[in-house]
Amino acid sequence: MKWLGRERLKLYILFLLILTSFIQVGILWYYQNRGVPTNFLWGFFYKAQRETEYDMGDAFKPYRIVVSEGFESPHWVIKENHEYFKPLWNDAKAYIKYLLTDKNVTSKEEYGKEFWGDVVLKKSFVFEFKTCISSELLAAFLNEKWVSGFKSEGIYKMAILPSESTGKNLNIYVFDGDKVNKYVVPFVDKGLSTEDYDDIIASLYDENIESYSVIKEYVTNYVYQYLSPDVLIVAQGPKYRNYKNLICNVPEKIRNIQQPNSSQDLDDIAKIVLGEDEDDYIRSIDVYNKTIAFQNLSNMYRIYTDGLLEYKYLHGVNSYEKGSKVEALKRVLEFINHREKLVSGVDVYLSGIVEQNGYYSFTFDYKFNDIAVSFNEYTVNNKDKNKLNHAITVDANSQRVLSCYWILKEFKTGRENLMLNVKFESLFDDIFNLYKDISIKDFSVKDINMAYEVKFSTESQSLEPVWIVETMEGKRYVVPMQKKPPEV
Repeated sequence: MKWLGRERLKLYILFLLILTSFIQVGILWYYQNRGVPTNFLWGFFYKAQRETEYDMGDAFKPYRIVVSEGFESPHWVIKENHEYFKPLWNDAKAYIKYLLTDKNVTSKEEYGKEFWGDVVLKKSFVFEFKTCISSELLAAFLNEKWVSGFKSEGIYKMAILPSESTGKNLNIYVFDGDKVNKYVVPFVDKGLSTEDYDDIIASLYDENIESYSVIKEYVTNYVYQYLSPDVLIVAQGPKYRNYKNLICNVPEKIRNIQQPNSSQDLDDIAKIVLGEDEDDYIRSIDVYNKTIAFQNLSNMYRIYTDGLLEYKYLHGVNSYEKGSKVEALKRVLEFINHREKLVSGVDVYLSGIVEQNGYYSFTFDYKFNDIAVSFNEYTVNNKDKNKLNHAITVDANSQRVLSCYWILKEFKTGRENLMLNVKFESLFDDIFNLYKDISIKDFSVKDINMAYEVKFSTESQSLEPVWIVETMEGKRYVVPMQKKPPEV
């Protein structure tokens, strides 16, 4: 028995020695290689406190809200900082929950996409997104379950018509890009009433805010085949409107990296980009092309002198990790949210979702004071010379972000007062004069937006508003806005 007890003691001691040796090797390997897989012990202890669940609802907002009393009445764009934006959007979210759950929906009808042109000519409150938000994502954004009773593929645009129905009901029209579905639902408890909606329209007449028309009121031929009927245009009123220029800069801390005493700036950037994992990465500055790099065996970040952040996941990816669109978007939103301090002066909105083979691609863009900030064929200063068309382009699966291009810039209002021609007919004259290869017969318009266009630059830029004309085929044409000639 003594022999058995002695052997058991030796076994315990041997096990303890093996365990402590393994931990020592892991610690040495961790400090020498900065973040290699042997760092699993630290990841095990700290994983719970490092992972934060991002509230997806924070990212769910319409690109714009358009209010109108109907045919040949003004169409007003309600900016996000306007007093009516929040109550209107809160009402809309409540109605979307009705539709997702099929709760209290008393009637449903389906129409072709052409019917959307009739909807926007009525007294309406229209909520527009830059991409179709699927039912799956809508449910995740609103923390709600959805049922098959919601017939739409998702919501690209939604209109609330508070006065079209009778009694205590209102009509909701949902356009998913292919068809229009009509739903009759009761007014939301403690939400806006018919009188409240009427009061909003009445007060907008008294406010000094820009108004628009929709293209269908002036162009009837080919309005569905070549022109989206709800494109906002300026057809009445003064020819010129006043705008400010926009100052665009590379973030100061990135600019300062090349200075002699830039170690603190490098530390600050590392904390924002890498968070609590900053000690896991090797840091370097490429003297030749002045690129900041953070890297371990799994991840690589590069920040270029123009402010572009490039991220790559360095391991292979299994196709079964693709998972759901909701889980992939969660990973993306967490990635962006943890690094939001890298940009200032703009709002970020979801502008595109594409399902790929084994992953999902998401794009996001900026708005400054509710005017779009455009990146059109923005050249990446790397060996591949990629062309970017969005502020943020992210590929992800349900497990992780796989790659990201994020154009980091700082924005502030400039001091120039610009009197610019906003008339619809002037824009079309300019686009055909500027782009000689466009066929008038085949030219289409999906949307027209005013935007500040950012070009590749490592220096400060003064941006003036331009027209961005988007075609049905997804092409984008940039057209400078005409300035008012100086008075003689």
